[in-house]
Amino acid sequence: MSFQLLAVLVASAGMGMVGLTYGSASAYFMCGTLGALMMISYIAARLSGQALEVRRQVSDRVFEGEPFHVLLEVTNRGRVPLFLLKLSETVSSWLVSDTELGFVLPTLWPGETARLSYRLRGRKRGVHTIGPLQIVVSDPFGLFSRRIALESASGGEAVIYPRPISLRGSAARIGSEAHAITTGERARGAESGLDFYGVRDYQPGDELRRIHWPTTAHHAKLTVIEFDQGVSDSVAVVLDTRAGTEFGSGIRTTLEVAVQAAASLARWTLDAEGVFFLAHDSASGPQWLEVDRADREHEVLEALARVKADGTQSISSVGDWAVPLLPPGATVWVITAAPDPDLERVAEALRHAATTSSLMLLALDASSFDRSAPGLRVDELEARLAPAGGGVMALRRDHDLGEALESVLSTNT
Repeated sequence: MSFQLLAVLVASAGMGMVGLTYGSASAYFMCGTLGALMMISYIAARLSGQALEVRRQVSDRVFEGEPFHVLLEVTNRGRVPLFLLKLSETVSSWLVSDTELGFVLPTLWPGETARLSYRLRGRKRGVHTIGPLQIVVSDPFGLFSRRIALESASGGEAVIYPRPISLRGSAARIGSEAHAITTGERARGAESGLDFYGVRDYQPGDELRRIHWPTTAHHAKLTVIEFDQGVSDSVAVVLDTRAGTEFGSGIRTTLEVAVQAAASLARWTLDAEGVFFLAHDSASGPQWLEVDRADREHEVLEALARVKADGTQSISSVGDWAVPLLPPGATVWVITAAPDPDLERVAEALRHAATTSSLMLLALDASSFDRSAPGLRVDELEARLAPAGGGVMALRRDHDLGEALESVLSTNT
């Protein structure tokens, strides 16, 4: 109960007592007037918030830890003015502000829009909700107030990108590029992502552009260049996002480390003019993304910002689904905190399909993120994947992700 309402109640009761004691019509009139005032104020307070409209405008996407601005617009669409509006913004627990997210508007006239701004900072990558806006509206006399929650007509979320680690070295075109440069067949090999293997006799169906004219002239018969599957500049990440495979809590969980690893590999690949592929499962089914230019890196970051551990398929099932989509000679990274027995079969399928030049399993040790999680059997994984040409890198919570990735990349390059 507000002080104003208490004062009016006391005054109304006093006028009523005076009227009863002295039979004063004026006292009765004053008591009735105060009663009508309270009734009108109550009705006004109940109807005040129905004409409010809220819009938000969030500044451009930012990386985790960086500040961003939010513009809040509150419009009175009604026909009567609103008084003493108290606004408080509701945000996700992963969004923090340096100041209190509370505002006071003395009046808001019909058709008027109040513009307020504040700054937030995302502590964790992801899509975080902003709102609803909590508004306390009051009648003109401040007797009654009403608390309402208004959802924004637009801009009710903040998208925070994962922060990639800048890895040293280049995502080199380590197979076909190096060999093509030394053999003089770079242009032709680069077109197909294959390594120069040798020359052979022409066969019906061979492309005419593969004819090797010096050898043809020397042997007096058509000879074509033969290519073999090599290492391309493509990097594919198969990310485990099955529900129940995220271990740990807070900012550094297995999923957050996996997402940062994927973002770092994407930047490493695109900076070297390679092609990056991302495969993962989601609540709506398997997802596939292909990005071939550095100026499209934001597409990868946007997808990774929205990744959740809400899929239904195991990492092996996602790998099976991705095999036909992978380009020739791609380097494949499988990132998971829950390796399953079928990974060996997926590695064999990739090898037999001549799809990959190399397969690397980035296995996150779930027990280092959550003591109740199962431990990682690295030796067992290595023994299973080695025959299929796959490597294993184990990562604990206290390990440096950048150093771990660079150690593998420098070895492979």
